[in-house]
Amino acid sequence: MPDPAASVSEIVKKYPLIVSEDVPWNAYTGSPSEQTFALVTSGGLYLKDRQAPFDTVSIHGDSSLREIPKTVRPDELGIAHAHYDHSLAEQDINVIFPIQRFIELERENIIGHVADTHYSFSYINDVVSLVTESVPKLISRIKAAKVDVLFLVPV
Repeated sequence: MPDPAASVSEIVKKYPLIVSEDVPWNAYTGSPSEQTFALVTSGGLYLKDRQAPFDTVSIHGDSSLREIPKTVRPDELGIAHAHYDHSLAEQDINVIFPIQRFIELERENIIGHVADTHYSFSYINDVVSLVTESVPKLISRIKAAKVDVLFLVPV
């Protein structure tokens, strides 16, 4: 019987990894009470009645993104991600998408503004399309919305 670890090792050797020599990095500056915050989660969230769920069958995952409005109610969200246990998120969506906590911070004037639109990805095994298509689309949208701080909630 073939060694499964050897098979994985061969797959990793052939995987089209992206090695960036120029990772942009900006140190946090400014005052949170004067800035606009947005969330991005990799939890596979989508609007049940308005958006298609992420593809959870493909071995490549789904590199598309979903826009989630600030006004979303937890019961409007579905989860399409086959690679984690959803039970805690189903009890409290803030575990993977802390929108209600951010709105509380906004009301308390701890942060300036919660953006009107937030974002979700799901399981992604296609890094090339993520980096060349989805991430540029995300960056364009957050720049257009004048978001100062993008808060990543990895799942």
